[in-house]
Order: sequence, then C-alpha cells, then structure tokens
Amino acid sequence: MHLRRVIRALLFDAAGTLIEPAEPVAEVYARHAAAFGLMLEAAVIREAFGHAFVSCGDPVWKSHPEGDGAEREWWRQVVGLTLGRAAGRPLPEDLARECFEALFGHYASSVAWRVFPEVAEVLDQARRAGFRVAVVSNFDRRLHRVLEGAGLSFEFVLTSADAQSRKPDPSIFHQALGRLALSPDEVLHAGDSAAADGDGARAAGIEPYLVDRPRNDLRGFLDHALRRRGK
Repeated sequence: MHLRRVIRALLFDAAGTLIEPAEPVAEVYARHAAAFGLMLEAAVIREAFGHAFVSCGDPVWKSHPEGDGAEREWWRQVVGLTLGRAAGRPLPEDLARECFEALFGHYASSVAWRVFPEVAEVLDQARRAGFRVAVVSNFDRRLHRVLEGAGLSFEFVLTSADAQSRKPDPSIFHQALGRLALSPDEVLHAGDSAAADGDGARAAGIEPYLVDRPRNDLRGFLDHALRRRGK
C-alpha cells in the first residue's frame, strides 16, 4: 500500500497571499505620474495596467543572467506601457524613465505593502507545529527587503529573479524542493493564482492550496496541513 509522506514544509506565494499593496496600484501610479507633470485618471491607469501586465510576457532571462536585471527590465516595460496607454501616446524617454524609477523605488519599501491580518499568527503556529516555512514568488529581489521590513521571516525566500523561472514553470518549485532537500509529497504550497500557484505546484508534484479571500485565508491552509499530518 502506498502511504503519503508526512508534510514537513509549507511554501507560500507572496503578493496576494502574504502581502498586498497598501494602496490601489492605479492611485499610486497616478500620484507618481502627476509628480512629473503627467495627469492621468486612476480608472484609465487601472485598465492600462491590466493590459500591460498580461501583454509583457515573461522576463528575458538570457539577456540578464543575474536574473534581477530581467525582472527590472520587465517592470520597466510594464510601467512604460501602462502610462503610455493611459496617456494615449508613447511617453518621452526621460519622463518614462523618471516615472519608472520612482514607482520601482516605491514598491521596494515595506511601507508600500500591507501584511494580511492572519499571516503572522499562521507563520508562528506553523513553526510551533514543526513545519519549515519558505516563500516561492514571482517577484524580483526587492521582495527580500519588503518581507524583512514587514517583520516576516522564512527559511528562505525564492523569487523568480533568484530562480530565473516564473510560476507556473515548475522549475522554480524544483529549486525550492532542492533547497529543502524534500520530496514533493512532503510539501504543500499556498497561493492566490489558479494558474501560477495551482498549476505550477501540481506540475512539480506539490499539492496546492488556493487562497481566495474572503472565502478562505491562510488559516485554512494551516488547518489543511495539520490534518494532512494527522494532528
């Protein structure tokens, strides 16, 4: 008879799972653009951001072997396309660069992010229960500073910049398993994206738990992990 292994580690996505922007993204973009004389409506930016986020594809890892440069270039394209589409015209190069630098710096600070209410308690309880906890996130290396500044600590934080791979590509999960020295059936993963977190984790052989606030949150994930472990 095949027996499932004991769950030993919990992986967490970051944005949308542990943290979220402290202010609506479109309002932040509008405020920073206005500081450089570009007056745009938040509602228009919101639509443009959604289009840009989807249309930019994945970072070009081959052009930036260190990983973080590829993520930074990807975000530069997202910001430029967002503001250009919202303005109805391509932005002058200097203006696009200034807006990007300001926005990129803004989201590098933990002040720009809000930790979901249950997160600290869930992480504490998970550690007390003997689980190892780590992060697997489609984010650049700013995330290390953001989580540290928010007072959240993990065994490791593996970003797509670190892994040069983005979920749902299972490679980033394989790298996390390597760091843990565990098999996929000893790990669970929580995230808010059915495609990135759900499909990506399953492709690596890891059982996912989808966070869909307010229907559920990370307390449900911990309860599920404890039940799987037989406690």
